[in-house]
Amino acid sequence: MNPLVAMLSGLLVTDVSRKVSRYKRNGAMWIAASLFIATAYVFALVAGSIYLSNLYTPLIAAITLGMISLVIGLVIIGIMYTLNARDRRIAEEKRRQSQTQTTLAVAAALTLFRKQPLLAAAIAVGVGATLGLMRKPSDNDPS
Repeated sequence: MNPLVAMLSGLLVTDVSRKVSRYKRNGAMWIAASLFIATAYVFALVAGSIYLSNLYTPLIAAITLGMISLVIGLVIIGIMYTLNARDRRIAEEKRRQSQTQTTLAVAAALTLFRKQPLLAAAIAVGVGATLGLMRKPSDNDPS
């Protein structure tokens, strides 16, 4: 019975907490990147207004600050994409490990079922009955 439980649990493996933390991290990174890009936009507006009033020194300072904010925002987005790629690699590795465990559990279950066919029939009937009892009645059922 243990191989069957291992097989079913292998099929249902999900890591919700890792996804939630990734969404929270991505949200924080997008907010930070948006802040710096918005700052770059504000400094570009300031630079345009300064350009209209004075032509040289204040303009160069405003453009420099705007470019620095833009670069920081783009670096944050680059870091976020790198972290997402790493998370995808880790998830793929965990999925491969889970598939390996499931395959081993299925092989063990099939070996057990070959040696004890009555046990296999009893488990199949039990699973079928459980699924039948869990089924919701439809509108056209006579009962």
